[in-house]
Amino acid sequence: MGRLRVSARLATITLVVFAVIAASTAVAWVAVGDSAAQTADEPDIEAVTTALAVVRQVQSLADAATARTHRGMTPDVLAESRASMDAAVEALYGQLDVLESAGYEQASAGMRELTDELVSRASGIEDGRSQLAEVLRESERRRQEIIAMTNWELVPASVASEDDVFFGLISGRSDAVTPDDLLRYSRLALMTQQVDQGSVLLEVAARQPNIAFVATVEENIDLVMYQLSDSLEVFAEDTHQDLDPTLIPLSRGLVDAAYGDANMVDLMKVRLGSGVQEARNIAALNQTLASLQTQAATFLSQAIASIGSVDGYSGIAEVLNTALAVDQHVGSVAAAATVRSAPTTPLGDLPAARDAAAADISGIHQNLDILDAAGHGDAVARMRTSVDQVQADVEHIHDGRPELVGALQAAEGQRAQLRAFFDYQLRPAVVSSLDNQLYYMLTGRSEFAEGAPADSDPLSHAELMRYRHLTLVFSSLFRTFSGFIITFVISEPTLIAEAEERFATAAHRLETSAAYLEREGGSEVHPQLVPLVRQFIALGDGDENLFDSLRHRLPLIAQEAQSIESGRQATLALQTDVNTLLDDILQDAATLDPDADDPAARVIVLVLGIVAAIATLLIAAEVARRRDPEPA
Repeated sequence: MGRLRVSARLATITLVVFAVIAASTAVAWVAVGDSAAQTADEPDIEAVTTALAVVRQVQSLADAATARTHRGMTPDVLAESRASMDAAVEALYGQLDVLESAGYEQASAGMRELTDELVSRASGIEDGRSQLAEVLRESERRRQEIIAMTNWELVPASVASEDDVFFGLISGRSDAVTPDDLLRYSRLALMTQQVDQGSVLLEVAARQPNIAFVATVEENIDLVMYQLSDSLEVFAEDTHQDLDPTLIPLSRGLVDAAYGDANMVDLMKVRLGSGVQEARNIAALNQTLASLQTQAATFLSQAIASIGSVDGYSGIAEVLNTALAVDQHVGSVAAAATVRSAPTTPLGDLPAARDAAAADISGIHQNLDILDAAGHGDAVARMRTSVDQVQADVEHIHDGRPELVGALQAAEGQRAQLRAFFDYQLRPAVVSSLDNQLYYMLTGRSEFAEGAPADSDPLSHAELMRYRHLTLVFSSLFRTFSGFIITFVISEPTLIAEAEERFATAAHRLETSAAYLEREGGSEVHPQLVPLVRQFIALGDGDENLFDSLRHRLPLIAQEAQSIESGRQATLALQTDVNTLLDDILQDAATLDPDADDPAARVIVLVLGIVAAIATLLIAAEVARRRDPEPA
């Protein structure tokens, strides 16, 4: 058989073809591998990132929308808040657009519908803030005006006029006291009481927080202002020189504060009505928010589960779920720990609440252990510091809650007892004594005296002094009572001294008149008046008095508020650390190649193919060189 002759050109072409095939095969293998990673085997990290962004954006929007309006919300503050909310809304819709474009139309549509509802409710709340904040500022401004006017001008003018008129009666500047003189003084004494009571009621209208009491407050204001207006009609025609010239115009200003433009009654109605409407809107928004958060959290869980189903990504999904579990436990602790104690807090539920908080703290630590083992030790170390602070604050809150709730319940009992004692025992005794003394001085007859009244001068100096001290008891009684009421509403320990001083001044006058009536009371005075007055005073300076209760209660309230704020700051820091960790995990996952060995193998094959091609080309060149002789 003869040798098969192969031309150099055919050999070269054959070798080049083989080289190209080898290299193409290697490149195709690599390309096919990458394509598979981008399709069926690639986790949708962006879906998790977007779902997490939706959850955060929803919470951010809710935090802004559910804040209660206060008078510090100026137009500039509200404009900034509105701009911030609009930005949050735009970002939220942007995230939903990303989900929709990524193929999650159904999930995006459901969350978009709830977002539309959430945005609508939030906008309604924002629209009402401007009027409510302005009413709150105007109400406070008018309250301060009324306090300044009554305390520094009207009450001194009224008291000075009453003292001067009585001095004229008792000093003998007139030849004899007539019934008209007595009635004039009686009406002026009542006017002093009406001024004092009216100013306090207007202050109550500016401060009381319960819309259920609006009708009661308005009814009391109407009664006092009607009486004051009647007194003003009488004294407007009074030509005597013993009245302070500012008494009438200042008293009219007080009536105007109840019925004029921007009056306290209308401001109370608008303030409380708008506040109730805002509270309803916030409650409705919270319902929508809960539904939206549930949908977002469900989608987030599904997206993480989808990651976990991809080969090589189960560890990433486990870490993500663990970090989210930490966040959920933190939210649960924060929600329970930030609730302030109240008289209605069930003491029997406190052990269960403590156990639930302890379980959440334990859950946080368990999940942090998992994160630590997964290689996130630095982040876990930071979070443990915050967890320790949260745990300390929560334990402090729970340790102090039984004593605080007991103190608050005791205060509620004291308030009820004070109200019943004042309304049903003390005040009737004082009013009946005052009315009977005036009746006796005008007619010579007494409802309290047995048989015929003693032969005495009903308009004598002694009777005038008795009547005078009864009027002083009446006015001091109300001032003392208002001082007691303050002990149930103030929240600053620094105000205790001011309240005690107010009480001490009124109580001293009350005791002085009570001592006089004890000596000179006579049959016209209710037999239980003096003992009841002394019992009333003891509420402020006796054993276990209202101020001692206040001194015990306010530090407990302050300590709880401090622990709540400290815990709030710690939970915010903890949630920030969790969010940072989640972002880092997702960023790492986005660049992760779960099959570390396969890509290396593909690269090796590619290199081998290239080397083979180069070797083939070199062989072909050598064959060609040997076939064609070198030129001479």
